[in-house]
Amino acid sequence: MEPAGRRVPGRGIVSPAWTASWTQAVTDVGVADLELRDVTVRIVVEAGVGGDRLRVSLSNRFGTAPLHIGRAAVRVAGRAGPMRFGGQPAVEVPAGEDLTCDPVDLAVLAGDTVEVDLYLPDTWRYATANVSTATWRPSAPGNHAGADEFPGRDTPVLALPDGSEMDLPAPLLRGVDVLRTVPAPVVVCLGDSITAAGWPERTARRLRDRQVAVVNRGIAGNRLRLDGAGPFGPLFGAAGRTRFDRDVLATAGRTHLVVALGVNDLGHPGTMAPADQLPTAGQLIRALDGIASRADDAGLPVVLATLTPFDGAEGFDRRRELCRAEVNAWIRGPGSGRTVVDFDAALSAGPGSVALDPRFDSGDHLHPGDEGLDRMAVAAAEVLGRLV
Repeated sequence: MEPAGRRVPGRGIVSPAWTASWTQAVTDVGVADLELRDVTVRIVVEAGVGGDRLRVSLSNRFGTAPLHIGRAAVRVAGRAGPMRFGGQPAVEVPAGEDLTCDPVDLAVLAGDTVEVDLYLPDTWRYATANVSTATWRPSAPGNHAGADEFPGRDTPVLALPDGSEMDLPAPLLRGVDVLRTVPAPVVVCLGDSITAAGWPERTARRLRDRQVAVVNRGIAGNRLRLDGAGPFGPLFGAAGRTRFDRDVLATAGRTHLVVALGVNDLGHPGTMAPADQLPTAGQLIRALDGIASRADDAGLPVVLATLTPFDGAEGFDRRRELCRAEVNAWIRGPGSGRTVVDFDAALSAGPGSVALDPRFDSGDHLHPGDEGLDRMAVAAAEVLGRLV
């Protein structure tokens, strides 16, 4: 039973409402070829906004078999509480489905560390996950859900085509919601790997005093118009315009939308995707306008992000740069009619430059490094601070 409404000055009696505090957009990482059994996985995230209670959303969307969770617990700033599902401590999540636990009586503050523990007694094949700001570790054998001293092992790694390795991204967790009496704006950020890398979370920290949730629905390699292609196509996910309903409209308490997609539509054809999938500027503009119109229909104010520079990155050429420039001109101009966060201007090496400022470049000339993500957060917080 959820608590009754409270009287809020200037608002009268306000009923509690579930509000997204941390999210990720899950995708298919089955390419990792990993199986675990009789282990507890601990997934660690940072709460964007606080509330009186919490609930955790899990996903087995890309699993090929039911997911058996033997026990589950959540820890907030060192305090632990059991997770239950319809009153039961164990649950089976069918392949292809998501599941949300019962409300947990743990209060959360913005910035709190939230740890989600899932004991997996049966063989589980790693598949549903996403590159995000979450971290995770499997345990030594056994049920360690809620343990103060977690016997963590090293995070498994994924071998990349260039011979390097990366930690496998956090699995199974789709989001953490909090129950709030005083409403908080929830800004959903629909994007690609640049978004998944964390500028939304950094923006949320800058708006923490305003109690604004800025939640992340970025997917590495994601495109605006078309699904992922090539060997890593499943990892790159369904097109942004295709996943709008499940990753935007299904977000608890959503009030605003930022769309930061389009760079991979230009960079992937001929490298990660067939060359004939290179779009025209008009096609990208229509796709952006289509998402914005769907947000209008849902009552969500929209912020469009300009496409960031990528001169020197794989896939760059003059034709693609001209397309990017035309799309950005439309975003900034009266044609879009939208609020704009100008990530292009924030990250470029200067007026007229088509490259990332070296200070903000991670090294691949496409992805911003830490300073670049901070720069994006400054730009986003300035725009969102006026909007919300």
